[in-house]
Amino acid sequence: MDPVLRLETAQLAVEPGGQAVAVVTVLNPGTIVESYTLDVVGEQPIPWAVVTPPVLSVYPQQQETATIVFSPPSGPDAPGGTVPFGIRAKSQVDALNSAVVEGTLEIGQVFGLQAKLTPVTSSGRWRGLHTVQFSNWGNSPARLRIVASDPDQALGFLVRPEVVDVPLGATVTARLKVRTRKPVLRGSPTRLPFKVVGEPDPPRPAGLPDVPGIDPSRPSVDGALTQKPILSRGTVMAATVIGAALVGLLVFALTRGPGVAEAHGDGTTTPLTPELRAAALNSTTVELSWKRLQNIDSYGLQQINPATKAVEGVERGIDGMQEVKKIEKLQGGMRYCFKLFGINGKREGPPSEEACAVTSKASATTGPPPPPTSGSSSASPDPGGNSTAPTESVGTTPSQPTDSASTPGGGGTDPFTPGQWIAVIEFQPGDNLFGLERMRERQQKLVDADVQAGLVHAQSQYPGLVDGQNARLDDDWVLYVGPTNSRTSAASLCNSEKVRNVVVSGVDCLTYEPATPRG
Repeated sequence: MDPVLRLETAQLAVEPGGQAVAVVTVLNPGTIVESYTLDVVGEQPIPWAVVTPPVLSVYPQQQETATIVFSPPSGPDAPGGTVPFGIRAKSQVDALNSAVVEGTLEIGQVFGLQAKLTPVTSSGRWRGLHTVQFSNWGNSPARLRIVASDPDQALGFLVRPEVVDVPLGATVTARLKVRTRKPVLRGSPTRLPFKVVGEPDPPRPAGLPDVPGIDPSRPSVDGALTQKPILSRGTVMAATVIGAALVGLLVFALTRGPGVAEAHGDGTTTPLTPELRAAALNSTTVELSWKRLQNIDSYGLQQINPATKAVEGVERGIDGMQEVKKIEKLQGGMRYCFKLFGINGKREGPPSEEACAVTSKASATTGPPPPPTSGSSSASPDPGGNSTAPTESVGTTPSQPTDSASTPGGGGTDPFTPGQWIAVIEFQPGDNLFGLERMRERQQKLVDADVQAGLVHAQSQYPGLVDGQNARLDDDWVLYVGPTNSRTSAASLCNSEKVRNVVVSGVDCLTYEPATPRG
């Protein structure tokens, strides 16, 4: 039969480095003499719990007692909080006969907080800069509010951040700026002491007794600002300093010009959400404006696809003092959408609501010129004076389409000649300016790597091209390698190491014979 266990005290309390004792009674309800093995079990191993004696011999219908001593260690490895445990008695006669009685052990919190100030003493005429570090060598994490004070009320303090979380075994750093309230024009340097304290946050409940001596839950450190006089004692030296300062200011004004303010954040606070507005100035320019955010380093700008709402490009590093930005070299009669977000150190704030503007339609003479293409040659005119237009070839497959194209935009110049093959690297919609810029960069990198590559606009330069799903490419840009004299050579060029080094992934290498003549 299973033994019957009873724990005299089910809830125990102990401080790290101390001891707590529990007494367990084991009753043998059977008819034979039993020997029971006792041990301590829990969610985590409890190596600092000792059972005495570890084995009990109990006569039938009799009971015996054992003592369990809990001795949690002290120091950084000390556990803290509530530790559930169980006392298990297992029969040595029949291993299936066993029982467990449960209890809890409350282990006191150990504070091991230390503070360090660097430098301990700063000097300056108006202010000094310090860093304060808090290290936690206790047995539980801590949250501290940093408070700086001086006994003479002669200093002002700025702490960033004011509240810090100090994980167990970690060190955190805050910045402290000390400023004198009363600058001194002349005299001797004066030492102004101050103290920095890490107060528990939330504060200790009212009515608790003060800890005598150094309170480990309130780490503190002393520092000082050595205030220097603005001018030296001697009248001659004072005049020299003032004259040199005036000359320096004059030279600075003549050579440097007006100063430019710089945005600066604390590096820890997540930026707020900006409010973005967009307005089209003409057929090629959209002006974005917003109200400047505080506590940031810079801005980031996203271009949004108006149809899919997907992010098509991101520009970071926009000046944090800036409130207006013009987006130029756009197409007329197109809708452009953007989102703005703030950047503070490594933290990026939530983006603004989408702001959109439609550029005015460009006149026939003011549209932006098409980009140059590679491998251009003249098309042969037919007897009626028109350029020979290619027709669609047969026998294509979805993975390797052989597509048709007509002469480019009525210009009379065909980028390709019959019998030439190309392999397409990338397609981009015509209104994706970020994507077009990336394609131009890739084309230049391919050319620099001695790879023949070109960039055409399907609608204005070579209408008739289709994509891998045989959908006609209208307002799309096409980046390709070639032309070559066969489909195999075009595919081999696209899969070459030089191309793969420039375009790492996402290359389908669709091959085309774009200038097949009509029969």
